[in-house]
Amino acid sequence: MRVLSERGASVLDEAVGEVMTRKVISLPAERHRRRHHGNDDDRQFRHLPVVDGDRVVGLISIGDIVQWRVQEYENEQEALRQYIKTA
Repeated sequence: MRVLSERGASVLDEAVGEVMTRKVISLPAERHRRRHHGNDDDRQFRHLPVVDGDRVVGLISIGDIVQWRVQEYENEQEALRQYIKTA
């Protein structure tokens, strides 16, 4: 989709292999379970495959990551409110 928006409809005549990402970046399952979702790479991806060894076990999107981060911040704010109330 990115290449289509950058180069126009003429890209549809090319082989997929000519425009697809060559080096797939994945997220190890252990890192996914810890919910450590920082992208250590300068490239920006909307989706990351989650792998366990050589097996793809899932797919996360930027929306998933944003949702988890917002929930973390909301939980932290609530914990701080409770702490302040009891102090």
